[in-house]
Formats: sequence, structure tokens, C-alpha cells
Amino acid sequence: MSRLALTIKNAWIALVFHIVYVIIQFYSRNIFLDNLGDEFMGVVGTLKSILQFLNLSELGIGAAVGFSLYKPIFEKNQEKINEIIGYLGFLYKRIGLFVIVTSSVLMLFFPYIFQNTEINLGIILFLFVALLTSNLLSYFFAYHVFLMEADQKGYVNISINQSVFVLRLILQCIVLIYFESIILWILLELITPLIYIYILRKKIKKTYPWLIFKFKTTKEIRNRNQALLKKIKQLSFHKIGGFVSNGTDNILIFSLISPATVAFVGNYQLVMNNINTLVSQVFKGTNASVGNLVAENDINNMTKVFWEMMALRFFFAGCASLMIYIGFDDLITIWLGDKYLMSHNILLALIIIFFILQVRQPVDSFKQAYGLYADIWAPLVQSVLNLGLSIIFIIKLGVIGVFIGTILSQITVILIWRPYYLFSQGFKISTFTYWKGFVSHLFYLAISFGIFYYISTFLEFETSTNLLSLMLRLFVFGGIYSITYFLVLIAFSKGFKNLVYRFKFYLIK
Repeated sequence: MSRLALTIKNAWIALVFHIVYVIIQFYSRNIFLDNLGDEFMGVVGTLKSILQFLNLSELGIGAAVGFSLYKPIFEKNQEKINEIIGYLGFLYKRIGLFVIVTSSVLMLFFPYIFQNTEINLGIILFLFVALLTSNLLSYFFAYHVFLMEADQKGYVNISINQSVFVLRLILQCIVLIYFESIILWILLELITPLIYIYILRKKIKKTYPWLIFKFKTTKEIRNRNQALLKKIKQLSFHKIGGFVSNGTDNILIFSLISPATVAFVGNYQLVMNNINTLVSQVFKGTNASVGNLVAENDINNMTKVFWEMMALRFFFAGCASLMIYIGFDDLITIWLGDKYLMSHNILLALIIIFFILQVRQPVDSFKQAYGLYADIWAPLVQSVLNLGLSIIFIIKLGVIGVFIGTILSQITVILIWRPYYLFSQGFKISTFTYWKGFVSHLFYLAISFGIFYYISTFLEFETSTNLLSLMLRLFVFGGIYSITYFLVLIAFSKGFKNLVYRFKFYLIK
């Protein structure tokens, strides 16, 4: 299959499975809140944020290994692939042991961390152990999945992963409704990852019969992979920056406001994360495609694909952002009730973060494919800005302050520095090319919104009272805006025009 064909296959399979997962997740969240309570769900969100912090010890090893696999996959060098995956397993197993020790020490402080919650400490410890075990399984048994991701076969992992975890949500709903058992609910958090690992490993063995699962990593192999270790060390700083930007929000809210507020924000984050993941799943196969593209080292083709990706990301981000703004409050009201509505400014802040996250992806994909991680100061600056500004603003403005800190730090590092670094050190062409294209696409977005706003003044829709009326409203307004934006991009964006022709050619073929 061609790169485009594999990218499309990854996209549609990911999309279908994630839509099913989202539907089940939204339904189950309602049941969880009703049966477990806001405070318990707030504790769950906080524990997952703590685990994200512990997972910093992974320090971007998976991403570095993915980058190092592109060339041997392109050359079909099975010996080198075995060596890299074996080295990954060597590192991951040691990280797993470190996480076990660190978690054991951390649990000693749980009585102090959770002293202001009414949830039984034994339940909190049991839940943490279950979530921790689920994380550790990937370190010891599932690291081979990075080969599938780099080989553009991520759809295999997605189909297994989403199927198993949809089953988990369904079973968790059943045990709460019919047995009213928190213990069984937590046990399912522990058992389902075991099922996932078992099925995944069988599939990997079948797909890559030549892959050595018990590869022995000798000292000579470790010495040969010093360049990979250097990339891992550089990536460690970027992983810290990513965690501070995305993983500290719940911890700050838990510490400075209340556990229940974590649950309220968690509802918003659940919706936004699923939309984010939904869009990301559509593009999931593109990282491997970009990696193979960079391995070919054709600068004209690379920049052409870059602007195709950028135009498409703007299109998805623009359409999704508008639909989120139109329908979010009605969705929360229909789904959970109006008592869970938060300030409209929080929604706007989350939409801005969502938009930034989407339009940054082409830069991140090519930066990763080039292995450009030497700018270790950038994530440190981002972390300091994010954490410092978030604490200042949360004290002055409340919950929204956390998101303001995130937005300002992301604009500084992600939207300004990273494109400059990629174009100067990767493509080695003028950064002015990037800014001209990026600002132009912002202008196309503004034109489309202006036209849409004028058209929408002739349409009247009442507040949605059920899911069907909400979907109809989003279909009408989203359809009008999508068509408008599509026509504007076709008329003015060379990258979008090239992409449409590429898809048209592929479909005809």
C-alpha cells in the first residue's frame, strides 16, 4: 500500500472505533457521576494526573524509538529493527521498576495528600494500584506496539485497544447499576489491560513473525545506540514541557480549589479530549508517513506535503472549533444537567487550546521525523511560564487562570519557536515562508467566519433540548461553515488545492 492509502486506512479505522468509544464513554460518565459522585470522580482525575507525572520517567523514549525506526523500516532491515525494539524493551523494563519504587514511596504520603476528601483511603490506594498496574503493563509487555505505529499499522492497535476498553466501560456500568460495587468497578480497571496486552502480543507475533520478543540487549548493542540515547535525553525535556502544559491542571485545581471542581472541569476536559482525540485519530497515520517522507529526503515534496497538512489541519480545527462553540453548553445540559455548566470564558479558553493543539501538529510531525530535539531549553521555558502563570492567574481569576497560563506558554514556545526551529534546522529554508503561509491561513479562517456569520443571521434555532435537535443544529451550522471554509481554501490555499487533487487522484485510482 502507498503512504496515502495506509494513512487513510489508519484514519477511517481509528475514526470508527473512537466514535463508538466516545458514545459509550459519554453514556458511562453520566452513570459514574450518579453512582460514584463528583468527589470520587475528581479523585480519579487527580490520580490519573499523578500517574502522568510518574510517567515522565518514560521521558519520550517511545517517540525517539519511533523516529529511529523509520529508516530501517524503509530499508526493510529486520536485524536493526530487532535491535532497536530490544533496546526499547531494555529501557522500558528499567523504567517500570523505577515507577514501582517511586509509586510505593508516594503512596506513603496519600494520607496527607487526600486528607480533605471523604473517600475512604483504602479505596483510593486500591484504585491507584489498579491504575498503576495498568500503566506498568505497557512498560513490560506492550512496547512492541511502537513498531506497528512506525510501520503505519497503528490501526491494528487501535482496533484492539478501543474494543477492549469499550468492553470495560460497559462492564463498569453494569457493576454500578446492578451490583453497586466500587471494588468491582476498580477491578475492571485492572483486568481489562491484561486482556488488551494478551490480544495485542498475539497479533504482533502474527504480523512480524521474525520479531524476537526476548531479544538480549548486550553491552555492545547499548554502545551502538548512543545516538538514540542522546535523542532520548533531549526528548526527556520535551516530555516534561508537555506534562506541565497538559498534566498539571487537575493537580493545581485539586490543590488550590477543590476535588469536586476537578470533576466539573473533568467533564469539560472529557468532551474536549475526545474531540481532540477524534481529530487526532484521523491523522494518526501521518507521523509514520512523514517519517518515511523525510527518509527519502526530497525537500520539494516535503514542503509540499507540509502545507497540505497545515491547510487540512486548519480546516478541521476551524470547523470543529465553531461547532464546539455552538453546541458545547447544550451538550453538557442534555448530558449531565445545567448544574455542571461552567463559565463561558472557560469554554473559549479550551477552544483556543484545542485550536493551537491542532494547527501545531504538522510542525511537530516534521520536527519529530527530523529528530530535532536539541532545543531542550524550549520546554523548560514553556514549563516555567505555564506553571508560574497558571498559579498566578488561578489565585486571581479562579479556574480559568489555569487555562490562560497554558495558552500564553503555548503561543510563546509552540506557535513561535518550534516553526522557526523546524524551518531553519530541518527544511533549512527561510522562516518567512512559514509565517506567510500561517498568517494567510488565519486570514482565510477569518474570511470564512465573516461569511458564515452573515449567513447565520438569516437562520434561527432555539436552544437544543435533546440530542437530536442538537445534532440537527450542528449539522446545519457546521455544514454551512464547512462548505464556506472549503470553498475559501480551494480558492486561495495552494496546499489545500493540492491535497484535494491528491485525494481525487487516489479515489479515481
